[in-house]
Amino acid sequence: MTKQALVFLSQGCEETEAVTTIDLLTRAGIKVITASISQSREVACSRGVTILAQKVFSEIKHTDFDVVILPGGLKGAENFRDCPELIEKLKQTHQSGNIVAAICASPAMVLQYHHLFPHAFMTGYPTTQDAFKHWKAERVYFDEQYKIITSQGPATSIDFALKIIDALLGKTKAAEVAEQLVLPSGIESYQ
Repeated sequence: MTKQALVFLSQGCEETEAVTTIDLLTRAGIKVITASISQSREVACSRGVTILAQKVFSEIKHTDFDVVILPGGLKGAENFRDCPELIEKLKQTHQSGNIVAAICASPAMVLQYHHLFPHAFMTGYPTTQDAFKHWKAERVYFDEQYKIITSQGPATSIDFALKIIDALLGKTKAAEVAEQLVLPSGIESYQ
């Protein structure tokens, strides 16, 4: 059965983190759905790039996904934080035994702010370290016990996406996607 990923988008989210994750998961054969948390499918990202989401939140709120993903970006993370329906979706995803993944400002501004996973180890944008009880100073971290994947920022988007692929489909598939990318030194290639 094909794995399904939901990438939430909000006004001001970080486009590099969103698009890189969408692209790499798609390369791995994961069905990716993008959903805006507003009533408009058109999302103006943090650097002015506009992304057209496939759905609005109300269209997918009752659909289960293998992973639910939050890109960062300060304004985007604030919008995620202030969306009660999204917070409920994250809780439901976790309670179903599926993965929640967040990058950049979102681990601190959404997951930590709402005390969603108080015992999980996480990483995030380095300047948000003080928001975490259990911090990991790594480019990407998967707390397998709590099924939480977090990462630090735009330049770690590839690490983030490959870790999601590894978690959903295994190291062989992550290595296959990594091989296509001509990875720089420092990014796990899963070889």
